Amino acid sequence: MNILIIFDSLYGHTEKIAHAMQQELSKDHEARMEHVLNIGLGDLAHVDLVIIGSPTHGGYETEDIKVFLDGISDNALRGKRTAAFDTSVVKEKQNPILGKIIDWFGHAVNRVEGEMIEKGATGVQKESFLVDGTTEMLKEGELERAKAWARELVG
Repeated sequence: MNILIIFDSLYGHTEKIAHAMQQELSKDHEARMEHVLNIGLGDLAHVDLVIIGSPTHGGYETEDIKVFLDGISDNALRGKRTAAFDTSVVKEKQNPILGKIIDWFGHAVNRVEGEMIEKGATGVQKESFLVDGTTEMLKEGELERAKAWARELVG
């Protein structure tokens, strides 16, 4: 299977998740990961599985992910397996204002899923990976969880 993981990352967490997935998938498949700014529209042509990852920033994906998705054709993801993921701060242990923002706006992965569907995707698999708001690091076990999720995507 030919797999492309497209990501953007503000603090490195989303890139770490994408890298863990790419390492796991490369064991049995042709899997590459690319920063969204390095992707051309033709890069999607011969890909069986497209995975798009973004950090959650105010409930939304990054502007670069949005611009990329807006720029691809309406049928660019038709007939492909698709998945989306985000990294997001753990709601627990946050100040009440940040907790309310998370409640109101949700996670980037939901918006990325919707935009992928607009571009022809069906059955988008999605997952959120968590950042500990206290340490500003990925929550313990998230890289292993990303690898397991990646295996499920190709299973």
